[in-house]
Amino acid sequence: MDQSLTATKQDLLRALIKNREQTTARALDEVPANIVQFKQGAPGGPALFFFPATDGGASYFRYLAPHLPESVSLYGCQAPGFDEEREPFGSVEEIAAYNLRHVRAIQPHGPYYIGGFCMGGLPSYELACRLQAEGEEVALLLNVMPVFLRPWACLPGTDALQLRAIEDHLFIFERMLGIHVVLPMDQIRALPEAERYAFVTAFMRDAGFLASPAEQHLFMHRMKMYEAGLRAMLGYKPARTFQGEIEVIVVGKPDRGELALDLNTSYTCALRSTPPEQVRYHPLDADSAAMFSGSEPDSGLIARRMGDFLR
Repeated sequence: MDQSLTATKQDLLRALIKNREQTTARALDEVPANIVQFKQGAPGGPALFFFPATDGGASYFRYLAPHLPESVSLYGCQAPGFDEEREPFGSVEEIAAYNLRHVRAIQPHGPYYIGGFCMGGLPSYELACRLQAEGEEVALLLNVMPVFLRPWACLPGTDALQLRAIEDHLFIFERMLGIHVVLPMDQIRALPEAERYAFVTAFMRDAGFLASPAEQHLFMHRMKMYEAGLRAMLGYKPARTFQGEIEVIVVGKPDRGELALDLNTSYTCALRSTPPEQVRYHPLDADSAAMFSGSEPDSGLIARRMGDFLR
């Protein structure tokens, strides 16, 4: 193992791998639902239904809960399949349709408060549009968008989702956790698709990052979930236009050059398809990695800024 991997960083990595939350709600057909309640607000207070980033895990939303207004309830819309109760969905439309049933089971009528982090902005947009199409009021559509300096146009596309999932994990480890991992990407590219995730998992195990068979299983499952999220994100073309304003919290650190949201990325396609006068951008000087780690003060800054739109 790289000696630079401190115990704290190893704990963060394992928390990321285990970023899953046993659901507390149940689906209408008695299959475990993907909706997880992280905070119970006051009776009659707003309930925020919030979608996670590409891998679909929502457990890090627990870091947001203590900083939100007391009146607010917080529900995480964890990706179906994250608890391995079903095959994951590969389209934003399927994710939104599934969540529509369960959101309305929890809250039959509006006003609805919908939001998402990073790629989660896409199913939140689709869900908000579908609620409007059913005649319901959407009081808030909130996106929390991290700014990352990456060559988006050069990343693998829909024809190489496995490679993109692997490269994105390398970026997540380095940017979010400060852990540098050198994978033999040329060797991985030469492998058959059916062998790539097993090779990466074995590499991470041999390097000392994965301590048990359970962690190895979770790591491989996480990459598969991430691949499904990529397929959904890269294939989404909004068929509806949201009627109302979209509030976008743009999270980045100016000292890293993270100053402006790139609207040419795949996770901002819903914002591109919305008339510009309907989108309001709110820059926030904070490290978006704090969403995953819960590190302060940035985690609290992000949550309190979200809470400003829920009062």
